[in-house]
Formats: sequence, C-alpha cells, structure tokens
Amino acid sequence: MVQANTQIKLRDYQQNTVDYIINNTENGVHSQLINAPTGAGKTVIASELVRLLVKQGKKIFFVVANQPLIMQTYNKFVTNGIFPSIIQRDYNSYYNPDKKVQIVMIQTYSSRVEKLPDLKPDVIIVDEVDFGYKGQMLKKLLEKHKNSQIVGLTGTPITFKGCLLPGFDVYHEVITVRELQQQGFLSIDKNYIPVVCDTSNIRVMTTGEFNEDELEQKCSESYFVNDIITTYKKVDKGYKGIVFAISINHGEILQKAFNEAGIRTGLIHSKMKKYQQDYWLEAHKSGRIQLLVNVGKLTRGYDDTEIIDCIMTRPTMSLALYLQMVGRCARVDKSGKKFFRHFDYAGNIERFGLWSEPRLYETDKTPKKENDYNPVVCPFCFSVVYERTNRCPECGETLKEQHEKREREIKDNLRAKEIVEIKAQTGSDGAIEALTKLLNRNGNSFYYMKLLPMKTEKIPNETFNAEVIRLANYAKKKEYNPNYVYYRMKEKLENYR
Repeated sequence: MVQANTQIKLRDYQQNTVDYIINNTENGVHSQLINAPTGAGKTVIASELVRLLVKQGKKIFFVVANQPLIMQTYNKFVTNGIFPSIIQRDYNSYYNPDKKVQIVMIQTYSSRVEKLPDLKPDVIIVDEVDFGYKGQMLKKLLEKHKNSQIVGLTGTPITFKGCLLPGFDVYHEVITVRELQQQGFLSIDKNYIPVVCDTSNIRVMTTGEFNEDELEQKCSESYFVNDIITTYKKVDKGYKGIVFAISINHGEILQKAFNEAGIRTGLIHSKMKKYQQDYWLEAHKSGRIQLLVNVGKLTRGYDDTEIIDCIMTRPTMSLALYLQMVGRCARVDKSGKKFFRHFDYAGNIERFGLWSEPRLYETDKTPKKENDYNPVVCPFCFSVVYERTNRCPECGETLKEQHEKREREIKDNLRAKEIVEIKAQTGSDGAIEALTKLLNRNGNSFYYMKLLPMKTEKIPNETFNAEVIRLANYAKKKEYNPNYVYYRMKEKLENYR
C-alpha cells in the first residue's frame, strides 16, 4: 500500500482510491474517471495523489474550472507539503514553469496555450471533469498533451442525460452518498414536497433542458410564489438556507417575497459586482440574513457547512445539476450537523428520485430511481415518506388515506411488471393485440384470466398464440361474441390432453 503523508490523515476509502489511481498510472492506463461525491474529500484525495506522483518524479497539471477553486486547491496542496505554480492571469506572481505541479485555470490556459512553454505534463488531473467535458477549451488542452495520462475527478460523472461520461478506460466510484451518511461524513437529507410547479406544458429544448423563459414565467406566477412562502413559513425554524432560482428576475421576485414575509433574504447573481456578491455572502455567513437566493452561483464548489435548508425552486432536466445543487447543503459542520432539509418545489425528486439514493451509472443508460412508485407526502409537515407506513416518521400524524392509495399503486405496478415478464416469456403481444381489437378494450385480462390458464406445457407458446390470433381475427371479421375464441380454444386444447 502507498503510504500517505502524516500531514493529512486519509480515510480508508480515500487511501484505497489513491492506491487504485497510482496503480493504474504505473500500469499504463491512459484515462481514469473517478466519482467522488460531495463529502468524499475529493481535494484531499487529489492532494495526496499529486504528492505521491511528484515523489515519483512526475510533472502534474491540476486543472480547475473556476477562479474560487484556484486558492482552495493551492491551500490544500500547501497543507500537504506541495508548493505549486499557478497558471491564471490574476496570479502571475505564483507562476513558475520549473515547478513540478501547475494549477491550471482552464480558461487562461486555453487563451495562452500558444504563448506558454510546453511544460510536458506526465499526468493531467481534471477537477470537475464533467464541467465543460465536451468544451473546446478542455479539448485543446488534452489534444496538446496527447501522451499525458488523464485522471478525471468529479462528484457527477455523467452527461446531461445521466449517462456515464464516455471516453475513459476505467471508472471508479470512491464511495456512495448513503455510505458517507452512515459513516457520519455527510448529513442526512430530510426531504419535503410542500407544493410543486406544474412543468407539463413547458417546452424542452434540443439541449434537453426546459425552456428558461417559459419556466421563469410559470414559476414566477404570484399564486405559486405565495404558495412557496406560505408553506415554508409553516415549517420555518430559522435555519440558514439557500434558495435556487431560475433567473435574475425570478430570484428578485423570491427575494422580495421572503423579505416581505419577515424572512431576511439576500440575492446573488452573475450581473452583480464582486463586492456586491461578497457583501451578501458575508451577510449570510455571519447570520445577518437567514436565506440567500442564488442564480447559478452556488451550484459548484460552494461549501457553507452551517446551511441546513435547501429551498429548490429551480426545475431541471439535468440529473447532474440536481445533484450538485442539493449537495451544497449536505456537508457536516464542526458541531456535527446531523441533517439538512431539502424543500422540493421544483418536482426534481419525482424526476430523479432522492438526492442520496445510490445510482448505477452506465455509458448507454440513464440510472433508474431507487423506488418505482411515488412517495406519500405528509399533508401536515410536507415530509416525503417512502417507507410503507401509515404514520409520518417526521411529525407522527396518521396517513391512512395516503398509505392506502400508495399501496394500490404499488400493487398495480407489481401487476404491470408481472404482465411484462409473462409477455416476454410467452410472446403474447400479438395475441393480446388481436384480442384488444376484438373486445374494443384492453385484451390483457381476457388473455391472462381466461385463455392462458387452459394452456399446458405440451403446447409451444408460438402455437398457442398463433391460434389465439387466428381465432380473434376470425371472430372480429364475423362479428362473433368474444367468447367464441374462449370456447374454440377450450375445444382445441382438450384434444392435446
């Protein structure tokens, strides 16, 4: 096992991941995709990985996606005894081409690639590799250094559609969110669905995302904003929280509504000056305001461990964006924060499932939800209840009516699955389609309840279904009673006995 620096104490799964990556680089693996979810300690893993690669005499590029990550990464590396150079225009005094480690701001490198000397990195580690994965800037860097080994780090190793990022030789999941929660490294997500914006008539663009103008208009309607404020005030406990908004206009509407309701609220967005953003961030961190509405600013790399309430008013079709947004509230603080509250006004839980549920990523398939039935939502506290119980685990109220409805849905789902499995085994689709035309209603029950029980193992499925199709078509043509098929099949099958 590769020994870690005593300056940083690695958790077992972090050490295993570092060993895994080092072993692959030594064996000539060209590209690795590493999935380290929120709270897994991605920067700690990266720091130790870089230290050991440098110890082997290798030159490293560590690529970051935005400016705040530059000093965050630099400080973590220094803590681990690594003193890197920085390639970014605002940090020219930190640049030293002779250093073994270069922290590279991808935008700066792309614009200065022809002016910089060829530093010939042995390994390029790309932080948040899913961000701009297909972009020209990252493509330009990787094409210039085709012989370098690649390590992609991210907490969301997926495309917009939820498929595993293609093009890597190996994929490794460091640890799951549930395991981090069980080990006390992430707080437990408590989920609530007070009311949901109806997005059924919102167009989905060719990019796969909702049309932003239509989404903003729908989610900014006064009755819906009022529902958000009313329901949140009902369960408000004064916790610090962040609100995810769709657009600047939507964010301003929400900020005004929360303030008018007596909840001190700030707002940050990309059109603000840096000092304005810093003002609201500091006001939120210090507790002078309770909520901070943000428009695309706090989705990646922002970690305030004291945040407990995540107020999601931004519907999305992107699983990666959903996971990134909710993850901002999940980190534990020094006091050992045990939970955070996720208020889903956007319908994202229905689209993707719970934030914390395990997901199996594949290159050609989107991950399935853990539960294929909808949860019960407690009408008293809005808590999401997936447990098959008639009592709300959060507030203790009885949910008899909601429980019975959900049990019926589960039973219907199971029956539907059984029918699909039987169809796959018997090849019954054609027979059911013929019966449906004859009956002028779904032919499932007639086929499975009346005809299939008469079949014996001696009769091949193809023979049985072909005869059902022939008789159903004949009865349809002659306008016979559907029971003609039943009696004729009964008569023919008796001859097989």
